Amino acid sequence: MKLNEYCEYIRNPLAEAKARVVIVTPGESWTALRRFYQERGFEVRISDLVMESAWLPMPEEIFGRVNNSMTEKKTSGKDVVLIGMPGYLALLTDENKRAAIYALRGWVDSIHGREAVCLFRGGDDTELILKDVFINPRYRQGRQLIKIRDENFIFTEAERIDGSPEVMLVGEDLVSFIPEACDTFQKYLRFMEEHPNDESVRRIVVASEGHQLPGLSADVRQVVCLRDFACVFYDIDDGELSEDAILRVCEKGKEGYGKTILEIFKKLFFPEGEITKNVLRIFDKCKDTEREMVFWLLKRVAPKESYLERIVKHEGIGVDNFRSGYVIGAAQWLENVEGQAEERRYAILEADVKMSAATIRQFITSCLDESTSRVAPWLNCGTDAERAELLRRCREDGIVANIVKDVYPEVEAYLNRDFVFEDQTLEEYFREYRELKMAGRVTAEFYEKALHAVLPTSVQSRNKLLQNYASDDGCALLVVDAMGAEWLPMLTVLARQRNIGIDSISVSQACLPTTTFFNKIHWPDVARRLPDIKRFDNIVHNGVEAHETRPAEENLVAALKVIDDEVLPRVAEGLTLFERVLVTADHGSSRLSVLAWQSKLARTLSFEDSMEIADWRYRKSVEQEGCPPELEETLEGEHWVVRGYNRLPKKGGGQGFELHGGATLEERLVPVVIFSKAGDFVPRAKVAEKRAQIVEKDDFDL
Repeated sequence: MKLNEYCEYIRNPLAEAKARVVIVTPGESWTALRRFYQERGFEVRISDLVMESAWLPMPEEIFGRVNNSMTEKKTSGKDVVLIGMPGYLALLTDENKRAAIYALRGWVDSIHGREAVCLFRGGDDTELILKDVFINPRYRQGRQLIKIRDENFIFTEAERIDGSPEVMLVGEDLVSFIPEACDTFQKYLRFMEEHPNDESVRRIVVASEGHQLPGLSADVRQVVCLRDFACVFYDIDDGELSEDAILRVCEKGKEGYGKTILEIFKKLFFPEGEITKNVLRIFDKCKDTEREMVFWLLKRVAPKESYLERIVKHEGIGVDNFRSGYVIGAAQWLENVEGQAEERRYAILEADVKMSAATIRQFITSCLDESTSRVAPWLNCGTDAERAELLRRCREDGIVANIVKDVYPEVEAYLNRDFVFEDQTLEEYFREYRELKMAGRVTAEFYEKALHAVLPTSVQSRNKLLQNYASDDGCALLVVDAMGAEWLPMLTVLARQRNIGIDSISVSQACLPTTTFFNKIHWPDVARRLPDIKRFDNIVHNGVEAHETRPAEENLVAALKVIDDEVLPRVAEGLTLFERVLVTADHGSSRLSVLAWQSKLARTLSFEDSMEIADWRYRKSVEQEGCPPELEETLEGEHWVVRGYNRLPKKGGGQGFELHGGATLEERLVPVVIFSKAGDFVPRAKVAEKRAQIVEKDDFDL
């Protein structure tokens, strides 16, 4: 039957008034039919009959309420339209749905002499049940089961798929987490009455005691616990999250309703973005449940191909071991893929490197058997442990690899090749000396070179150079005990990097023997003498810690820090009070003299006299004998000083990390550097490089 035919039939005063079930296709026919009946009578809405918030009335109860409502609203001559049955039936099991249709048949059979209509939407499985329950021909013949067809409406497969409502049962204590957009049973039924063609999922939230409601369809999802609630609302299906963490999700999810849970937590924990850089700092700041949430978030938002993604997705990594796994896990992927070592470094430094000190040591231990080229890129956080390991590897490899210089700036500064000695022989000597010292070895060739090295005649006395500035009221003196000429390249390059001006640099000769006792520096004005720095000398004698035996590489690490940590800050402070600061030393020291003895290259010199010798490197002269060729006599003739790396037969112990007192170039040559506020000194190698660039450009222009 068509809609207009049906309407004409109902309008016919000869038509018998009775209860009917009318199946209407979606679309305009449904709207038109409902408007038709609104003009003729009144509606009984299922939604008005369901007031419960914690359970759904079953069919028998519903139709009892329908009859009561019709009795209360009984008005002579007006039709009754029962709407809302499709939405109600969608919630029921097939068994209860069939029971509802039987109850509907009973309702139809019970009404006499009155026009009452129940509207159904066609095209779903309910139509089949209706035909089965109303199978008696009298319902069709009596026009009590009618289907109205819309010739312009054709069902597609997509339109035949019903959206299933989700019914969520949550405890009273969780009701506060329910987003406002969710329905109660009544709100759901009212929506379906007004939008019978809507196919979307409707979420009905019912406060209960955490048990499933009986009688509901298997297609209706019932959520009876917090985990299911979080899964449905926020797509969190993670068994690793604790109940407390899921509770946290629900709290924040309600506050940020309309955004995804990932957006909410990214904003909460990483408001400034830069997840890979801030990951450890944020993780350390969080405790317990928040830490758990951060780890959960990281597993989902870690950038693709990042080091962080590798760690959080690695088997066995969880919230409890993520912090240590982040630092140590690099041992699994030593190949530095697209800067992942740098990513790890930034995160460790951002979180305060001290927080990772212990795990960095564990990482070092786990990589002992790996090559320096693979491990060194990851030893880049600047800790003493990493730097000691880098120097240990240099000693084991017998060479300072370029990758070590890349991650250890102080080594690069110490070994820089700027021309600062104004003498090619000295330049080559100290360049080789520094390379060997960092590699922790000495060769037979260099042993001989040190033994036969001759001091260039151009090198002046330190005391003489100092006299040029002794009466300069604008110049202060800083003496760095045991800072030999080997440190001059590092001193100048770090000063330039820190924008500390240099007027001039020189290499000068200390007095023999090269100890402080014989190199007391006279400076006429105590007010213009800055406090001496003793750190180099302490390391030379005692290592990094007095009364403790430490590995040689740890002592080297401490020595490489002195210029940047103590010398240059003292210079900068001095320049706030004076126009210039003159930096020099009382003497130098020799690490290679110790290495030569340990490697059995050096020998102990023997003497026939019985005079007691109090130092490895010098002794009192013997008047009756001439100075042996292995020794050098001081100007006043009172002492003989050892050339090269041999040693005197001193009794007892007392050997330090390095030795001084002898006549090697590294022991007797010291720097004299004039720092100033406006100094613009540039080493000759740098000047030559600039000139070459200028000539090159000029040639091009020509």
